[in-house]
Amino acid sequence: MFESIIKFMADIFNYFYVFMRDSMGISDVGLGYVLAIFAFTVAIRLLILPLNIKAAISTRGMQKIQPEVKKLQEKYKDDKEKLSTETMKLYKEKNVSMTGGCLPSLLPLPILMALYYVFMRIEGIDGASFLWIKDLFAPDAYHILPILAALSTYIPSYLMTKATPAQPGGMNMGSMNLMMAGMMGFMSWNFKSILVLYWIIGNLIQTVQTYFLNYKPAIKEIDSRKEKEAQVESEKFVMAVEEPKNLASKKKKNK
Repeated sequence: MFESIIKFMADIFNYFYVFMRDSMGISDVGLGYVLAIFAFTVAIRLLILPLNIKAAISTRGMQKIQPEVKKLQEKYKDDKEKLSTETMKLYKEKNVSMTGGCLPSLLPLPILMALYYVFMRIEGIDGASFLWIKDLFAPDAYHILPILAALSTYIPSYLMTKATPAQPGGMNMGSMNLMMAGMMGFMSWNFKSILVLYWIIGNLIQTVQTYFLNYKPAIKEIDSRKEKEAQVESEKFVMAVEEPKNLASKKKKNK
């Protein structure tokens, strides 16, 4: 099964490369491979875009019920088990999934592993260089790509963390994001450069998607909620100020 997946992905990648070389007239071998991996990555990201949109909708749903979640946290602050049960019940009632955003972020990993074996079988490519990378089918001698891989892994996960409400008793996502970014940077140290390019390009696309689908709407929702809360507090303050005046006015009339 895994062998069939590798062959399928190899055929798709080769199709993109042949298209760049023959139809687009790209004579530079390295540039042809880079454009092929770019086209391949865009195709993969377009395929999982519906899942990203679904995950974003789920995240926005979590944002909308945050006031109710906070009430539960206050009510059951001394009973973690009850808090967890009631929170899950609330999510179910509101049709919100806690794991809705996980699948799109996990899908590129098995594709990365499959591509690892695809590129492992491509040997003896002469002249496959690009910018500072002397050999696209060897690790980056200057170790620039591993650093970019770590950074590009961290940024979209950071944006997603900011856009996703914290779960009661949940893990520290900041530490998880740093650990994941560090792991990808470490792994990329010995990966073939073209494989690391796939990961970086995918992460850049994911960053744009996360910003517009998750982060920006979440920040807008938070600002809107804060504005409403401020308005309520302002109305309470006005009422508190006006109430003594009204009482004094009534006393004068009674006299």
